[in-house]
Amino acid sequence: MQTVPEAPEIEAFLKHYEDLAGPRERALGEAYWSLATTGTREAQERLVEASLAYNEVFQDEGAFGKLSAWRERLGGRKDALSRQVEVLYLTFAASQGDRETLARIEELESEASSVYGNHRAEVGGRALSANELLEVLRDSTDEAERRTAWEVSKTVGREVEGTVRELARLRNRVAREQGFRDHYERSLVLQEIDPEQLEEIMSSLKEATDGPFRELRTRLDEHLREKFGVQEVMPWHFSNPFFQSCKREASEALGLTPNLDELFAGRDLLALLKTTYDNLGLEIRDVLARSDLYEREGKDQHAFCLHVGRQSPYDVRVLANVRPDHYWTDTLLHEFGHAVYDKHHDPYLPFFLRSIAHTNTTEAIALMMGSLADDPVWLERVAGFPAEAASGAWQMNRLDKLTFLRWALVVYRFEQALYADPDRKDLNAVWWDLVEELQMQKRPEGRDEPDWAAKIHVATAPVYYHNYVLGELTATQLRSFIETNVTHGPFFLNGPGEMAGRYLIEAVFGPGARDDWRETVERATGEALDPERFVASLEAARV
Repeated sequence: MQTVPEAPEIEAFLKHYEDLAGPRERALGEAYWSLATTGTREAQERLVEASLAYNEVFQDEGAFGKLSAWRERLGGRKDALSRQVEVLYLTFAASQGDRETLARIEELESEASSVYGNHRAEVGGRALSANELLEVLRDSTDEAERRTAWEVSKTVGREVEGTVRELARLRNRVAREQGFRDHYERSLVLQEIDPEQLEEIMSSLKEATDGPFRELRTRLDEHLREKFGVQEVMPWHFSNPFFQSCKREASEALGLTPNLDELFAGRDLLALLKTTYDNLGLEIRDVLARSDLYEREGKDQHAFCLHVGRQSPYDVRVLANVRPDHYWTDTLLHEFGHAVYDKHHDPYLPFFLRSIAHTNTTEAIALMMGSLADDPVWLERVAGFPAEAASGAWQMNRLDKLTFLRWALVVYRFEQALYADPDRKDLNAVWWDLVEELQMQKRPEGRDEPDWAAKIHVATAPVYYHNYVLGELTATQLRSFIETNVTHGPFFLNGPGEMAGRYLIEAVFGPGARDDWRETVERATGEALDPERFVASLEAARV
């Protein structure tokens, strides 16, 4: 391969931006953590300041012009220098635009995060946390109570609807200044995802799952009509307010396994978590020591993993709101899947490559690990439950994946409509049209509320949901490869698990962002991403 005459200049440029970005990136992570764990106005203001300071590093038009020229000059090369230029180019491209507009976007995103974190729905004059609302939808047999809980779970949408529309307008303004159709297209391109290829994948998945999902809905609806003594199944009859999960309903309707929440009640979830990752030879106690895992007033009610800075040893943290049940077992395993990926990047990689290959590759690891909470072998040999208690758990898992896919299609299609026209007055109807078509959920009569804005991702993690889908496809393919070629059996058991852990470090975690996500998937699984593997895994669980 020919040498690059500009290499010394490029390397100096990269080092300069490493020195500029490194401290600000760490400050941004700390500010984000502070807001998530306190929810204060002061923390919100610090996050805006830190975000603006970080983004300012990548807004120099002259530097962006240099990167663009080098990127064109190095196109087609497969080496670390070219990859660094590509990664930094994408970072710069995401930060270009009118300074005032970008600053306003940061402010609105921070405001929205604070609203979602602090919002408490009221039922009977009592403010309920997200966990408490889910408990009502999981356990209550009172029709009125369930409906009230479902309705108030959406009230945050009213608070943020205007903010989300304004964010969409501003994001579109930035995108169009750069020559994109809208923010949706710009986001995909900057994520190294071809919009047409993604559309082909999502459309094929919809078509492949239309029949199986209709069959599942028929069984679930029969069960729920009988359980609640109703003629029509409504959204509040499901245990998840967005119907993005069906584990409880599938378990009851099909008699697949006893209530897993009851099995996990009283169990030490952190002990199970440590045992699972110990089996893989992946240490997580350092992450646990930095994490914030239990409910508290003012704290973000969701769960996430955060990588603060890129200096080794890596500062990785998890925020959660743990309760001893099946949902939080899955969530803990999931978030620490992100964590072990983040903490095992090769520290000798160049600074801008010390990161995940892509959002969908880290989601793949997290989803693969979270699914262990439904794996009969894990439930029996790691969690210690009787074999008969977990016999139907994997079929339940696959039906739940089918349900989540249909929900993800709703968000995927809705965000396309939102960014096509953030001002359209019928967005509430657009949302429910998609919910009815793709999830087969009946729209409550006369309902005209911004239920779409109640989902935090639409505001603060836009154009993200397709990564969960791509992550599921990759997770299915990766686990199959590891268990066929590396461990020759369940990848998480003590003994062979250490081989799986080493393989993940070598093939996925360690290389970081050295390659793009397609090359990462092919290197780790031996083949290009194949949606048919995931579809086949769902077919095996048809009711």
